[in-house]
Amino acid sequence: MAWTIGQTLQGGQYTIEKELGWGSFSITYLAKDDSGNYLVIKTPDENLLNQLSPAERNSLESKLYDEALKLERCKHPYIVRVLKTFKEGQVFCLAMEYIQGDTLASLIQRVLPQKEALLYIRQIGEALIEVHRQGLLHRDIKPANIMVRASQYEAVLIGFDLAGEFDYPLTSRWRDEPFSPIELNSSKKERRAYTDVYSLAATLYYLLTGEAPISAIKRKHDNQPLVPPKEINPQISQRVNQAIIKGMMLEPEARPQTMQQWLDLLGLRRSLSASWLPTSKENWVKLGQILGGVLGTAAAIAGIISMMVEVGWWH
Repeated sequence: MAWTIGQTLQGGQYTIEKELGWGSFSITYLAKDDSGNYLVIKTPDENLLNQLSPAERNSLESKLYDEALKLERCKHPYIVRVLKTFKEGQVFCLAMEYIQGDTLASLIQRVLPQKEALLYIRQIGEALIEVHRQGLLHRDIKPANIMVRASQYEAVLIGFDLAGEFDYPLTSRWRDEPFSPIELNSSKKERRAYTDVYSLAATLYYLLTGEAPISAIKRKHDNQPLVPPKEINPQISQRVNQAIIKGMMLEPEARPQTMQQWLDLLGLRRSLSASWLPTSKENWVKLGQILGGVLGTAAAIAGIISMMVEVGWWH
């Protein structure tokens, strides 16, 4: 549904501030509630809805509600929070938290150091483990769908393709994209955790090389090879190079079958991702001051260094 700036929803509860972007089936808006708080509202594309029969429209709406409910159950610091679902007129709407920051796509003006890239990949990988545990797939992982909170080293997964399994041609567009695996182009091929593994591996490829990988479509049908990332950036370790290649195997059965298996190939331990851990360098300093008063200076310093090594901030 196309809304205009200043338009109100839900009897004045929400006001549209601006359009944020279009997805494969939806439009996303920045809005403000009646308390002055920002949020994001996603709604199906009106052009898509107008081409659906009443039965197809009901099927899509049911699918969106089911998937939104699963996403709402994904309580994780690296997953965008669902605030509520509602209908504006006859149109389904999904309200989510607004994350201040930038996408990895807009932040990456250079090749990231391996440790920094792996920090973000570990966070998103752990988020996807929870997503998959809830019976969901993301289906559209790419740098543009990963936010980094402002002034923090915390990546957050956004841009879930909640209509990805809806059986209608307009939502099953041909994906000749660098981050999409081959199975997303066929309704006959099963999509599982390995689908998201491919996309996250392709995202890591981009972060470490500054170049988008050749698309799965071109690799499959034009026999264009995937250039190993280490050939582009020799600073990439052999282990990470091999994990990326394994995660981006064309055939799903050749990839790691779960996100945890792929993280293991990268050598990434489960992080100290509890919500109390600091996510900015300034707050690490504050934590050190607190621990210093309790444990003594030497013990506090040792503890802080250990935790910073764990999250990848100590080189």
